[in-house]
Amino acid sequence: MVRASTKVICLLLLLLNPSLAKATDFGFTPSHVYGIWLNINQSFLELLHYSTLNNEQKRHIASLKAQSFSDKQPKDVYQQVETVKQHLEQFFQLTTISYRPAWVDHYHTLQYEQADDTIHPSSVFILSSQLLNALVQQYIFSTQAEQSISHFYTDRVVENKTPSDVFSQVDLFKRRLLQYQQLSPARVHKTLGE
Repeated sequence: MVRASTKVICLLLLLLNPSLAKATDFGFTPSHVYGIWLNINQSFLELLHYSTLNNEQKRHIASLKAQSFSDKQPKDVYQQVETVKQHLEQFFQLTTISYRPAWVDHYHTLQYEQADDTIHPSSVFILSSQLLNALVQQYIFSTQAEQSISHFYTDRVVENKTPSDVFSQVDLFKRRLLQYQQLSPARVHKTLGE
């Protein structure tokens, strides 16, 4: 009975004080976001197998290791993911990696109305999942839908990760992608719709 009363009071507080509701997060942690970036890096490495790079170039890109960072905040990670998104859109000639359900856009609007423009790990997770979906779509196209994709969506929650750890994985992907772009002659990779 006390527990039910507490929930009702909390709900009323959220409804009566919209600023509290705006701070509500989906509950994702840096550990969740780190897991999705492990999947993103894995999907990119597998996508490389279908590129025109030679084996030595592929090994070189795969051998790049994550670097350590410190004192990163979710907003730093979000900005890095936005940068990676732009590189992906440009390289694979994707129209835009921006499809989001309307409720997510509304959520982001609420996020940006906060006085301190706080970015939560959930915001990073949502944007990161868009990148994963775009890479998987490119993988499906490159493999002519003959390869399984379920392993790219493995739920990986690596405990006790920080925004700096996530930033490290995003940075690793960015360096791999930029290396791939540098080694690839113009348009060596088939893009969707070709």
